[in-house]
Amino acid sequence: MSYDVAVVGGGHNGLVCAAFLAKAGKRVVVLEARDIVGGFCTTEETVPEAPGFKMNPTSMDHVVTNIPPSVVDDLGLARFGLRWITPDPFYSYLPPEGAAIAFWRDHTRTVEEIRRLSRRDALRYDRFVVAMRDFWYTAAPYLQGHPKRVAPGTVLELAKRLAKTRKSMGTALRILMSSPGAVIEEWFTREEVKAALACYSVASMGSLDEPGSGIVLSVMAVMHHWGARRPVGGNGAFTQALSDAATAAGVEIRTGAPVAEILLSGDRATGVVTLTGETIRAGEIVAALDPYTLLKKLVPPGAVPDVVDDEIRGMGVLHNNISGFKGDVALARRPQLARHGPNDALLGSVMLIAPSIDYVRRSVNATMRGELAEEIPLWISAPSVLDRTLVPPGSEGDSLYVYLPAVPYELRDGADWATEKEKHLDRCLQIFERYAPGTRDSVIGATAISPQDLSSFSPVHKGNLFHVDMTLSQFGPWRPTPSLAGYKMPIPGLWHTGAGAHPLATLNGWSGRTAAREILRATRE
Repeated sequence: MSYDVAVVGGGHNGLVCAAFLAKAGKRVVVLEARDIVGGFCTTEETVPEAPGFKMNPTSMDHVVTNIPPSVVDDLGLARFGLRWITPDPFYSYLPPEGAAIAFWRDHTRTVEEIRRLSRRDALRYDRFVVAMRDFWYTAAPYLQGHPKRVAPGTVLELAKRLAKTRKSMGTALRILMSSPGAVIEEWFTREEVKAALACYSVASMGSLDEPGSGIVLSVMAVMHHWGARRPVGGNGAFTQALSDAATAAGVEIRTGAPVAEILLSGDRATGVVTLTGETIRAGEIVAALDPYTLLKKLVPPGAVPDVVDDEIRGMGVLHNNISGFKGDVALARRPQLARHGPNDALLGSVMLIAPSIDYVRRSVNATMRGELAEEIPLWISAPSVLDRTLVPPGSEGDSLYVYLPAVPYELRDGADWATEKEKHLDRCLQIFERYAPGTRDSVIGATAISPQDLSSFSPVHKGNLFHVDMTLSQFGPWRPTPSLAGYKMPIPGLWHTGAGAHPLATLNGWSGRTAAREILRATRE
């Protein structure tokens, strides 16, 4: 069987790439290892004791996807049943004592929340959001295009936007180059504000003191300006709509079709071999995979130049041992927050729980040493409060989305995640119990997803959600490495898309769209 393009991997970027190529007239096949498409964007019944409770095992919220021009609009995903819920507030902070801080879509309303605690911090937060909003508005055309060969139209658009935002750029760039801890300490004084932002900032999967990780804080401004939203039916509804759009454009999607090898004829990629031994030929091969898996496991040894091997050897993938941990919990009844309100609005947001910035720092430092800290910065949400399609019809219960953005990938002293993960999830529920008493008594069932388990949802090296660490040397035109940036691999006919290929790894589909454009441009020449 022969195709114009074979896409290896049916995550959201692979599906986006395939759909754009098919719409341009290419004959495309997508080969997905799992029995469902989606990669890190799926919705599944992961709790055996609770049939009908639909969980998001990995990602849940869409943020950068919302920045126009969005692949959602480009591919007309509304025609394929994609509908949205907009949580507002999108995040909230639950302090040990006192009122919660709600992060509303309207950032001036959030400023007023902070003003209750500190007029100075409120003014600082307002200034911070404006600077970071201006950065994203200015940088968006670059992030949606080729990272190394910037088109003249993009340069012109960047210049026009910069003329509007230039007063913010000095502030924004200094924040982006700094560590989250340094930014938080410099800008804010109230412990509640610092704790909230510190708990959020470990989403970078780096330490609070990692230079260049300050960019993760900028996403708060994106949520204020463009909003955060969730697909009705869970994040799998997004990738299902992508799958339907791709199929409607003529893409053939094969699930349960893991690829064992990328075939080369001479020095050119010409096909793939599946684990079952089937050979599939294609004029172009697109790997919607992480770069390590692609070049170290699927490409024949010696096929890439020595400089690429050198760069891969030095490429940061969980370089500081920080990974993510997920818990899916089915509840028989709705949690009730003891000291905070409004109850349902906060439950539907992502609740950040950490008493202080020092608590977060101690926890992350322990994580880097391979220790499971008792101090756990916690993200928790009840998405079914806003979307009742996630629970069985007539159920009075709810689902809990428990996420820890900083746990050790490798545990020290011979400890094993297989024996520790359920205990660690219970520690999380014990913490939440202090804020919502009675929650643990309502648990129907729970599933803990360790850092190693993440690879079962998408066969990514070390289960890294970003594929490659988001460090200063692995941003923009150097991502994932200087020789591999720009979507085209150093093997003719082989292309790369995914979080590790994009200049800034986020859930957006831009990598798939840009890779498709590059392939179409190259095949026209």
